[in-house]
Amino acid sequence: MKKFLAMLLAVVMVLSLAACTSGNPDPTQAASEPPASQPGTEESTEPSQAPSEALPAPGSNPADDIPDTMTSADSKYQVAFITDVGQLKDKSFNQGTFDGVKLYAAANGKSYKYYQPANGDAATDDDRYDAMKAAVEGGAEVIVCAGFMQEAALKKAAAEFPDVPFIFIDGYPIGLDNVAGISFQEEQSGYLAGYAVVTVSDVKILTDSELTIPPAAASATALCRAPMTPPRSWARPWI
Repeated sequence: MKKFLAMLLAVVMVLSLAACTSGNPDPTQAASEPPASQPGTEESTEPSQAPSEALPAPGSNPADDIPDTMTSADSKYQVAFITDVGQLKDKSFNQGTFDGVKLYAAANGKSYKYYQPANGDAATDDDRYDAMKAAVEGGAEVIVCAGFMQEAALKKAAAEFPDVPFIFIDGYPIGLDNVAGISFQEEQSGYLAGYAVVTVSDVKILTDSELTIPPAAASATALCRAPMTPPRSWARPWI
């Protein structure tokens, strides 16, 4: 179980952060044989390149080839995903996390299923808990929960089902041994974005002081602290 959880953690972390990935050529595909050199000609010393048709299309995502839904022979789904607010195919947080779930499940012969809490963007903690409970009852061996808003429901569900591991994406330790919190260093991308902006153009950098989403706050704080030289640019400190 520990190896299973560790592998899933690694895949989900990468896909959640990237939101999408580019496919890689099949490493098992044999390279085509180079043409035989003709008498009187010099053989090129340039490194050979794989044929262009062997390369994936730009922007392709291997997870797109895996269906979002499947039917398990025993009606049990080993890897469950609980969505955050919004739709599964949001081309962002939900989709990126679920792509990681699908890729892991497909590579390891695991059944999988996603659960969307009732009431959509107006979902309550009870709605999220109900989705987690449904996943446990559906045979989940591990449950991946996207978004910091899952915290209250996670505390309740993880305490009620201590034998089921939960992965808390964009989360943190919540005092339960069966919950693994994953957070990202948003401040790094925010800092680099702020630095890049003020070094290439004359702009004003503003942030919304009423925005209370933790990852956005971390990124915006770092962005405003990027090196800036007035009056070329202006930044309002994060409040």
